[in-house]
Amino acid sequence: MVQDQVREIANLSYNANTTKDKNEKQKLENEVQSILTNLKKEALTNFKNESDVKKFLDNIVNFNKYSFNNMCLIRAQNKDATYVASFKTFSEMGYYPKKGEKGIKILVPSFLTRVKIKNNNGTTEITPLYTLSDEEKKKYHDKNDESITYHDKILKNFSIGTVFDVSQTNMPMDLIEKNLNPMIEDPKADTVADIFIKTIYKDGFKVKYDETPDGAKGYCDFENNTIVVKKGLSNLMRLKVIIHEYAHSLAHKHLKDNNQEYKNHREKYETEAESIAYVVSKYLGLDTRDYSQIYLYSWSKNKDFKEIDDSFCTIVNYSKKIISNYNKILDKEKSIYEDMKLIKM
Repeated sequence: MVQDQVREIANLSYNANTTKDKNEKQKLENEVQSILTNLKKEALTNFKNESDVKKFLDNIVNFNKYSFNNMCLIRAQNKDATYVASFKTFSEMGYYPKKGEKGIKILVPSFLTRVKIKNNNGTTEITPLYTLSDEEKKKYHDKNDESITYHDKILKNFSIGTVFDVSQTNMPMDLIEKNLNPMIEDPKADTVADIFIKTIYKDGFKVKYDETPDGAKGYCDFENNTIVVKKGLSNLMRLKVIIHEYAHSLAHKHLKDNNQEYKNHREKYETEAESIAYVVSKYLGLDTRDYSQIYLYSWSKNKDFKEIDDSFCTIVNYSKKIISNYNKILDKEKSIYEDMKLIKM
């Protein structure tokens, strides 16, 4: 049973975190990865048709606060889940799980923050943040003091979290659809495209409108860090092309000096970029009827689990990254707009 395996992962990871025996720790961590891999395999290799793939991609929009692993765990427990949240989240909206409903189990990671301390003799040491004295913590939080600085975060262990699908609650699904997926109207596409162009620029690329070869609507020029979009496209199509090529620019940086790799595995990379573009377009409320998941379904049917896992992980992580990057610029634009209104008043 999936939930029993999730509990086993939590127990093993706790034991791995507390043992002082390095060999035992490695053994326990390997067991965690083995169980998790099998659960992911169950979730990702049982797509029966294109609609199953579409549902998974749609759920990246609704589950974008969850990790790729947890998305797989949710699917393994309820392949028809459409929107999941904690009891607390639903209750804050005024809704509750129906009587007798059992929650979906997910893994909640716990991280250990480590800091780097520069000693007076020129040496450095890495130590957990919680071990610092009050005086050392003051130095750590002082931006002008570089004697104690952030080093990294490492995974300690997993605990178990419980979430519920909206179908398990008394919340009407049409409220979810209305709030999560408001449709972008044609006149707004230019404004959204402008925000994306600023987002892309922040990531080191620029957008240029020009003629394109072989009838292509656009392409990503890694050599010149430029996304080229065909002149004359409608504003909605132009926005979709920008998103597709933005996906390439982030997810496929390794192709910059290896065009042969792209040629050899073109189907894989185009499938990933198109799937990411679909997820982001769905999040934005764009009409996604012209996207087809048949490519992802057909591609995944002929690949082994490692390839499927890598590609779906890429699709999930870069969809989330683009959505996050877009929202950061959008929030900044809103803040500037509000400040301008105050100045005019």
